[in-house]
Order: sequence, then C-alpha cells, then structure tokens
Amino acid sequence: MVDNVLSQPEGKRLMLLAPIIKERKGEHTKTLENLASQGYIRARIDGEVCDLSDPPKLELQKKHTIEVVVDRFKVRDDLTQRLAESFETALELSGGTAVVADMDDPKSGRAAVLRQLRLPNLRLQYA
Repeated sequence: MVDNVLSQPEGKRLMLLAPIIKERKGEHTKTLENLASQGYIRARIDGEVCDLSDPPKLELQKKHTIEVVVDRFKVRDDLTQRLAESFETALELSGGTAVVADMDDPKSGRAAVLRQLRLPNLRLQYA
C-alpha cells in the first residue's frame, strides 16, 4: 500500500481518508463530534472537505458519506514510516477501507477509483 502511494509523482499532494459512513441517511452529529473529540481536524463530507470544529449541518432525510482525513501529505521518499502508521490508523477506523485522494481534486475519491487492491478483510482504493 505504502509503496503504491510513494510511486506517485514526487510532490503530488494527497490525503488519506478513512470512510466512516457511506450513503446513510441522518444528521450524524454524534459521529462528527466523536471524530473531533478523537483529535481529527477534517473530514470529507459528501465530497467536500470541511473542518470538524464547525461541520456543516446535514439533512436528516438525505444520504451522506463521511470520510475522516487521517493524513495529508506531499509524496516524498522519506514518508514510508509515517504512511504505514497512517494506513494502520485509517484501516482501524474504517474497519478495513482506506481511500487515497488527490488534494488538488478533493472529490476524486468519490468520482473515480483508479486502482483497487483487495486482500482478505481489507479494501484499499486509490483515486
């Protein structure tokens, strides 16, 4: 997983996301508060990155997708250990799924999966 990320062009700005809620109705207030209390600063909610200290009010009857931003980084050779730890965190948070998205196209993880790697009890999407 880490090697695949590091094979991206050096300097490319990426973020590692842990999907928490996928297409479920609700306001998800408690989920967002819980993520903020765990020290997470940002989440991508319905494709838009927002600050968890002031999350948007979600419509109760609309389906929402919430992905917590576990790490943001520019691709460099010296990120191996940091990325390994970040992937471990993302996989634990999400129950086995991690999404790598382009920070210059924040909706990219939702729009197109360029590569998907499947292992038992693990799903990783590169977008």
